[in-house]
Amino acid sequence: MKKFLSVMFAVMFILSAISVAADAWSTSCPYCGASFSSEDAYAEHMNKFNHTDGHYITCPYTGSDYVDGGCGEKFQTKAAYDVHVATCKHNGDYTTMGYLKNVVLAELVDTVKGVDWGSLLGGIVSIVKALFKGVDFKVIINIFKDMFSNIDFSAIAG
Repeated sequence: MKKFLSVMFAVMFILSAISVAADAWSTSCPYCGASFSSEDAYAEHMNKFNHTDGHYITCPYTGSDYVDGGCGEKFQTKAAYDVHVATCKHNGDYTTMGYLKNVVLAELVDTVKGVDWGSLLGGIVSIVKALFKGVDFKVIINIFKDMFSNIDFSAIAG
């Protein structure tokens, strides 16, 4: 029993040490000095900035969604980037597919989000009820009988 308890305490100690080590992970960007407490945040930062040709961020109005590739300007400081993004002439300068994806689809999503679907469906049900309120279904069945004379509707018409 003592050996079992010793092994269990050893396993708990190792797991505890691993947990503390995982929580204590920290690193900083070698280019700008930004600190990160998780590997995911660090990886996202390193992917967002191009570190092969210096530390910079590219204008977001760049890529295949934009006419002739869009802007493509690069900035080494967040302040310069923010000023540029607010005034970039390529904002909204989309290709046809970019326009459909970034403008039309966004407007459609906003429109659909604003619809009161319960009221809309309730209104449709009310309209259908009103249309069929005064309808004699025997007349409709007789019309179908004429159209589809080879089908026996007598059981339905009564």
